[in-house]
Amino acid sequence: MSLFRVSLVIALLGLLSACGWQPLYGERTHSAAVQEKLAAIYIEPIRGRTQQILRNELLDLMTPKGYPAKALYHLNISVETQKVGLAIQQDDTKTRYNLNLTSRFQLIETATNKVIYSGSTQNVAAYNVVQSEFANLSAENNAEKRAALVAAEQINQQLSVFFSGR
Repeated sequence: MSLFRVSLVIALLGLLSACGWQPLYGERTHSAAVQEKLAAIYIEPIRGRTQQILRNELLDLMTPKGYPAKALYHLNISVETQKVGLAIQQDDTKTRYNLNLTSRFQLIETATNKVIYSGSTQNVAAYNVVQSEFANLSAENNAEKRAALVAAEQINQQLSVFFSGR
């Protein structure tokens, strides 16, 4: 590697560190403070299988040590799912579906009972339809689970970014 390339890399790293940029999950960031704030969130129960998958994943991501003793925040989530047929055959049967999962959430500060952050996620998971009803049900359940897991990751990321800026 030439001296020019080495000096260019060092200069770019120096410029990047001078602007105050820090990775969200880096060692020198406020990730410990962000994790403490995430761990102080009580996630409200949600009805429905897909919603429970989403809530359980959020619990694993944000409060791995269990429910907070004193919740500083409450998280309310509403979830809507919609199936859209994609591959339509000549006899009007559908052989592929997109499952659209939309989740809207509000973070409420417990002390003031005010919404301090709200957001939403939209996820699409596709699955094929075959002649076996069991396979179809299994594929649909798998698509719901995949979409819920991705939604939980996105909600966690949005809240982490929100708390890192506070």
